[in-house]
Amino acid sequence: MLPCRDESSSSSCSDVNWLYTKDPNAQFRTEAQNGKVVQSSVGASRLSVSSNCSLFIRNITDEDAGGYICQLKNKNDAHLVLNTFSISSDPPEVHPRENGSFTLLCSLNRYDKRIPCKENSIIWRDERGSHLTGEAVWFEFRGQTNCVSVLTVKHQSGNNKRITCQFIEDNKEKIKAVYSLNFSDLLTIDLPGHNFILMVGSVVKVVLMFLGLVAALIYMYRRRTKENEEQRTRTKRRTVDGDEDDL
Repeated sequence: MLPCRDESSSSSCSDVNWLYTKDPNAQFRTEAQNGKVVQSSVGASRLSVSSNCSLFIRNITDEDAGGYICQLKNKNDAHLVLNTFSISSDPPEVHPRENGSFTLLCSLNRYDKRIPCKENSIIWRDERGSHLTGEAVWFEFRGQTNCVSVLTVKHQSGNNKRITCQFIEDNKEKIKAVYSLNFSDLLTIDLPGHNFILMVGSVVKVVLMFLGLVAALIYMYRRRTKENEEQRTRTKRRTVDGDEDDL
């Protein structure tokens, strides 16, 4: 929620406009006018103006990072900056690669990208708070490039990890993001479950077809045997009848 005016203010929001720009060099666009969200706005479905005229953004994404202005009639504009901080996987859907590892990216998406992130300002920690650097049994720190830090996680069956990524500025934690790793789930994803099910289904189908073929052969064999026996019986009877006529 981006604040616009004092919480104690009882005035209506009919005199409030919200403006937004993704880039400092770009023009601002109107997101809310006279206290109401502009429906033609790209993110209109996720925006709302609260009772105290703050701009509420649901399900914030990197696309929401930018500069915001709250305009109040006969008052100074309120300028705000929204930066986003997140952990994502590469590729987007986490799954172990052939070597049993995958990559996590911890990113600070700044409104003003001209402001660089200092070296080692984005750090990784495990559930015990230990700084993850260098290489160990289950991870490898790949370094930080500007505002993106990269950590490769090595798959270990049966172990779960909770990784925290922190953004440090002036020796203080400004923001953090937490990522939970369930290696059991990753193992499940790693196995070709659907292919396995299809393969089992195919095997069952082949077995059923084989059993059906055997049953058909047995049926045909018994039928043919019965027909042969009936034919021999008829032949024998004709022979006996012929002998009786001769007598």
